[in-house]
Amino acid sequence: MKPLLLVLILCAALPALAQTQVRRAQVYRCGPEGRDLRDSPCPGGAAASSVDYDEPSAADSRAARERHLADSKRAAALASARRASEAEGRRVRATHIGLQPAVAPAQPASAPQVTHLNPPKTAKPRKPSGGASSAAR
Repeated sequence: MKPLLLVLILCAALPALAQTQVRRAQVYRCGPEGRDLRDSPCPGGAAASSVDYDEPSAADSRAARERHLADSKRAAALASARRASEAEGRRVRATHIGLQPAVAPAQPASAPQVTHLNPPKTAKPRKPSGGASSAAR
């Protein structure tokens, strides 16, 4: 009976550990109507006030990162599908008006097209050619 009670207490306490923590920060409201918030005293000597904010737990931060990565993978897949659909639409429209579709070079579908640009060459400053001899001519 006691081990079951201990397990129930631990199960009830674990969600409380994963919750956000309320923190308090000291800020100074400066400027007109106190719209400029600073963490150091104002030049005019305004009094400090405290602001409560929530700091997410490590589990919440990790879950948010995982959701972000999953969303970005879904977005990349949707963008790829959209590009393929648009290319198919262009091909179909081209055949309807009698144009031959351009033959694309054989590349794997997963390889992105990368263009490498070389930086422009800069001209080296020329040295003046003997100032006295050119002036004498």
